[in-house]
Amino acid sequence: MRIQIKEKQLFKDLIKQNFDFDININKINSICTDSRIIEKNDIFIPIKGKNIDGHKFIDDAIEKDASIIFSEKLFNNNRVINVNSTKEALKDLSAQWINFFKKPIIAITGSNGKTTTKEMVSKIFSSISQTNHTLGNYNSSIGLPVNLFNFSLNSEPIILEMGANNPGEIDYLCKIAKPDYSIITNIQNAHIGNFKSIQDLIKTKISIFKNTNTNGLIFENSDDIYLSNACKDFSNKIQFGFNNRKVDFFGSIKIINNKFNFYINGKEIENSNINEIMAKNMLAAYSIAHTYGINHEIIKDAFKRFNFLKGRGNHIYNKGYLIIDDSYNANFDSFKIGINSFLDIKCKGRKFLVIGDMKELGKETISYHSKLGEFINNQKIDFVCGIGENIHNTINVINNSQIYSKEFRDNKELVFFLKNQLKKDDAIYLKASRSMHFENIIEKL
Repeated sequence: MRIQIKEKQLFKDLIKQNFDFDININKINSICTDSRIIEKNDIFIPIKGKNIDGHKFIDDAIEKDASIIFSEKLFNNNRVINVNSTKEALKDLSAQWINFFKKPIIAITGSNGKTTTKEMVSKIFSSISQTNHTLGNYNSSIGLPVNLFNFSLNSEPIILEMGANNPGEIDYLCKIAKPDYSIITNIQNAHIGNFKSIQDLIKTKISIFKNTNTNGLIFENSDDIYLSNACKDFSNKIQFGFNNRKVDFFGSIKIINNKFNFYINGKEIENSNINEIMAKNMLAAYSIAHTYGINHEIIKDAFKRFNFLKGRGNHIYNKGYLIIDDSYNANFDSFKIGINSFLDIKCKGRKFLVIGDMKELGKETISYHSKLGEFINNQKIDFVCGIGENIHNTINVINNSQIYSKEFRDNKELVFFLKNQLKKDDAIYLKASRSMHFENIIEKL
């Protein structure tokens, strides 16, 4: 990744404060962790990964005229700063860096919806001022700290997305940026393969609340049973949900004449592409923004203008049929919610599901793919098309005579089948884990 440093003089001062660095830094550009995309005057931070050690490419960074290069290995070059750990150096610098910027810090995590919720919160706050927020879905122990160097001194608040692919990752990120407001959108079995148990996953997620400033606020999704149980001892909390009217922010959905109507505390929220999943994200974002002090009309207007992120339930009309692109990521719970929302859509034609593997489930892989098949087996679907290494566990369970189900060998075979089957007024819903690259299928339809 490569992120532009906006406050360049501040960065120069930070380097001088922390390192005995003799060379005069005249120009700096961006922070980069990938030698392939390095440009002149960049700061190169090589990271040791599971498969690749970025230190192997320090010579490339020197040749491309990087201003500063961090290295765990001794290097005879005056542009190289030797450190014990490049990851720890990045952590220390970013933790100091964020203290120069205006607060509060709003931190968002969750199994599903964290990127969309972050983008919604940013959209709302951008209606009243410039904001500092992490870009895209750079939310890891490397991505988030690098992202911070893109911040501007004249912007506020700070809106951060925190990811947790491994135990302890949220706590690590909170050591860099301690939140004033924190929210967990939900806890589900996403990335469960990287954790010993669901309790291990909950512990990792809940650390965002435990690291929230004592005079700050946590935002609890009261519909999530894992969160409800884990948040009993927190007093500084704001609750939101759809199942209990007594919460601070209550969401309700009514479908009238095939129109999706969404309300928060009885007030209507509008968006041309709204669905159940997006309503949940909107409720989470609304809770933060309204508690901060932004009035309903400003939030409502921001939601009305919000464009859903690619792969998060976008509606695409093509050759007379509807494509719903929910291909950004997938786990069992998000599959159920997405399929239910798809079924709520009325269309004159037939309904197609195109489903792919759910990744990072570890020993639960077969179980959850089979459960997905059992769920689909009880739905009113015309076609189910599967592709992937594990999707046969889903297709094999489907024995409903009203559903045509088939597993495909590759994208080419699948696209050929769909092109010959799809007709005017049909609807097709596509969902899989990100690594399945379902956008390639959509582009060929």
